[in-house]
Amino acid sequence: MVVFPLLAEPDAYRVMMIDLVDDAAARAYWLDVFANHLPSLVAHCAESDAVSPDAAERAEQVRRQFGAMIDTLRRDWGAYDDRVGPISILNICRLREQVLRAQGFDDPYRPIKQRENEAALQLLPALLDELDALDDRPRLEVVVTGIAAGNLFDLGAAGSYEQYQQNGFDFHATRRRVARPWRVDDVDALADRLLTRPPSRAMLLVDNAGADLVLGMLPLARELLARETEVILAANTAPSLNDITFDELGEVMDLARRIDPYLDRACAEGALTCVATGNDVPLIDFRQVSTEMAEAAAGVDLLVIEGMGRALESNYDARFTCDTLKIGMIKEGWVADVFDAAMYDVICRFEPV
Repeated sequence: MVVFPLLAEPDAYRVMMIDLVDDAAARAYWLDVFANHLPSLVAHCAESDAVSPDAAERAEQVRRQFGAMIDTLRRDWGAYDDRVGPISILNICRLREQVLRAQGFDDPYRPIKQRENEAALQLLPALLDELDALDDRPRLEVVVTGIAAGNLFDLGAAGSYEQYQQNGFDFHATRRRVARPWRVDDVDALADRLLTRPPSRAMLLVDNAGADLVLGMLPLARELLARETEVILAANTAPSLNDITFDELGEVMDLARRIDPYLDRACAEGALTCVATGNDVPLIDFRQVSTEMAEAAAGVDLLVIEGMGRALESNYDARFTCDTLKIGMIKEGWVADVFDAAMYDVICRFEPV
């Protein structure tokens, strides 16, 4: 694990935008978020390993052990500093993943990710036909709106999880509701950059499985490829919630290549590649990425960071030595308050170098 070479001033880098060490109210809120999410996590644990006779018992151990950690952090927020570092949303996620792995649940959301990948791939041909029929600037706006809409498929946030449980995920309905202007809306500036001076090499940090990747980020990758930009898709190395992993990304790309000759040709010619970030949580610390990701960053002049965790809760204030797009949908009340925004508003921040 190495420092990401495009990170500007690593010594001044601040990972988290939300401070749980000195803000007691924020600490209480986010510990409640993790506690309230625990029952659904336990249910997914049991579902993901239903063939094992002890799955329910091990899932209950996840509930007890991680629940006990949350209770400990309420009393002593420095209790796990020696284990994962100072209390933060990122480090609480690390504690959760340690408990899951210890109980043999490497990927509790694997079944639901597979189902949503398949559903999104069925919608991909019609979406690409729709995009190909548009002129350049309107097409870019629809592509970016699709990224925002797809990012609602997030089973780690209470609001979006409840919506998914009740109604499933309808990409097109969500896209119609995600109307601009957004709380931070740099779509026009991004379009100006891509239309007048396309990047030579772009790295896209993808977020969730299903529509988020297939109907959101893949069309962006395709749009960049059409402008002769080399594209690297970067995904988590290990599972976390419903985030797409590097291995799953490869599976999805194999299927997407059968759907779209353009993506197939780009992969065959090496213009579109994938890399593992070394990460195993829904946020990312750019001081700790895989050597493969660091090496792939050579020559990158556009970095796209997608998702509430990677782009808003963490890294929103981070600066890089290349043009950067940070985009995500707000799905937690505290994050909405930080940005003086409403729930399900969108942050689309383009930062020219």
